[in-house]
Amino acid sequence: MKKRTILTLFLIPFICACAAKAVTASNQELTPYGSFPTSTVQSEPAGTTSTPLPTPSPTPQYHTVQTGETMSSIAYQYGVDVNDVMASNPDINPNAMVTGMQLLIPARTASAATAGAESTPASVVLSEPVCTKEKSGGLWCFVMASNENTSALENVLVEITLGDESASTLTAQVAAAPLNLLPGKGQLPLAVYFPPPIPEPYRYSVTLQSAIAVEDESRYLKTEIQEQTVTISNDGLSAQINARLLVSGSAGENVRVWLAVVALDENGTVVGVRRLETIATLDTQGVVMMNGYVYSTGTVIDAVQLTAEAMQAQS
Repeated sequence: MKKRTILTLFLIPFICACAAKAVTASNQELTPYGSFPTSTVQSEPAGTTSTPLPTPSPTPQYHTVQTGETMSSIAYQYGVDVNDVMASNPDINPNAMVTGMQLLIPARTASAATAGAESTPASVVLSEPVCTKEKSGGLWCFVMASNENTSALENVLVEITLGDESASTLTAQVAAAPLNLLPGKGQLPLAVYFPPPIPEPYRYSVTLQSAIAVEDESRYLKTEIQEQTVTISNDGLSAQINARLLVSGSAGENVRVWLAVVALDENGTVVGVRRLETIATLDTQGVVMMNGYVYSTGTVIDAVQLTAEAMQAQS
């Protein structure tokens, strides 16, 4: 096991987000990505299109629950609100899901697709998707969103449309940022999962759906990583993270903390993304301890990066 320990001795607080090499959450067990012999696809001719593919009619679909998944993590995969998933599955207890259970994933509403479209800044730069197949036949795609504004953005959403060569078979998914806030001059990877079957070969197009300028950043709490340890597995396909966070607030106050955990290969390419969430009651020092795992889509992990944000938990 490769182990890296970093101790931060001098603390520099900042508003709402922090970046460092590592951390995941304690209250959510993560599901490994499956490996697949197909190599990662970036900007190969079979995967790109110079003009946007037609948008398919939204249709509901089903998701088979895997070990360690939660309703929140599944909703994130499909770019829908967890409350909508719960409403579509009223007979399923989110805290008692079992492997193999079928969840109905609702179609995205028109309002969700167009939210913030009028205020979308033109200076959000999107990379070409990096897509990798998993052993079940599904496809994970990652898109890097870069905020070239000096002010932060919220609700950054990208729609990826996937189709065969003739564009006769189309499916679209929303790639959501793992955090709500994209800081000024910052970057965040957006992730989306396409369930099988995947056309071979396939084409894709990418459209920015939403990116809203933040009017009041004071809604986010100052958050800082004081100490973190990253242990990469021997095969390089997973990493265990332990971290100590410092969150501003009063002792006894409940806070909600989000962590974007990004696994990178030796070339700096995103090979895994996880959004982790926890609600904690602050002690007198404002310390929140978190730990967990991040998994690769198949390429060896060389580094793990963390971005975090926190807000007061709603009672």
